[in-house]
Amino acid sequence: MSKQTVRRNTQRELIAMKKEILNSCIAKTMRCGAGAKLLQMHPKAFSRLKRRYAEHGAAVLEPAKPGPKANCPPVNKTPDWIEDLVVQLAEYNRSLGPVPLAEKLWDEHGVTVDPTTVWRILGPKRRKVRYTAEYKRWVKEPRFYCLDSPWLELQLDGCHPFGRDRKLVCFDAIDDCSRWVDGRLYRRDDAASAIDFVTHLVRTAPFRVQRIRVDNRYGKKFRESCKSLGIEVIVNDPYAPQQNGKIERFHRTVKNECFWRYCGYYDSDELIQMKLTQWLDYYNTRRRHGGYGMNWMTPAQKIAATLFQQLATIQYPEKVTLTVQQYIP
Repeated sequence: MSKQTVRRNTQRELIAMKKEILNSCIAKTMRCGAGAKLLQMHPKAFSRLKRRYAEHGAAVLEPAKPGPKANCPPVNKTPDWIEDLVVQLAEYNRSLGPVPLAEKLWDEHGVTVDPTTVWRILGPKRRKVRYTAEYKRWVKEPRFYCLDSPWLELQLDGCHPFGRDRKLVCFDAIDDCSRWVDGRLYRRDDAASAIDFVTHLVRTAPFRVQRIRVDNRYGKKFRESCKSLGIEVIVNDPYAPQQNGKIERFHRTVKNECFWRYCGYYDSDELIQMKLTQWLDYYNTRRRHGGYGMNWMTPAQKIAATLFQQLATIQYPEKVTLTVQQYIP
């Protein structure tokens, strides 16, 4: 038996039960309070149902779909000529949304239409001009970029490799140019951990750190600490993780290739840190990158290539020896 058949049988049984209860109340063999309790209705609602049942019969017990009927169009429907006008304006002004289209409709034609009505006219249930799968809304394409030097800017962020249930945070920073990465594990995701990681970063980075790009969650104390180290802090706009796109993408890489492959949820912090350090050494020296500006080089190769390129462009003085000349490209 299908679900639809079971539903119909249940509706018939419910209507028959309501008829029996209402007839008993009308014949005064049952109190209205008892009937309302059986149908789980308020006594006043049961009294209204009994009165309508006495006037119109069993038709009031049939389930009815709410809203306007298919053969009865709504009275407040927007006229067709206004809908045609809205569609014409929308096709001519594709960059305008519902609000400016409603204002333009009033300014040029003197017709008052709510912006919500404009959206419904253009939407998938009316004219299907916009806001459908066929209508491709223009979206600004991301602009790929890569800085020229490997020491200009680092992107810093933290991730929870095993979720927030386990108090373990991986602070990591990636160089915008060479994709060189350093990471360290901490117990808390706060300003003190971020300051300690930046201090560790200054000691271990193969170049001088000039700028760090972070989101605005570490506060004034973090910025003052970076300023004392001679590092400029760039804060991203709120709710804009794409401005830290390289480190956000690295989070997925380090989770898939290191934490979830070689580490377990119940491993000690020291063991996970050891495995992370070994994997970062592989990442920086042997793993090739196909990202923008990398040309399938490792971070170490990218740093070396950038340094050699800058050395080759140094303006040498006019008087140089033949030994130096033969090494100049």
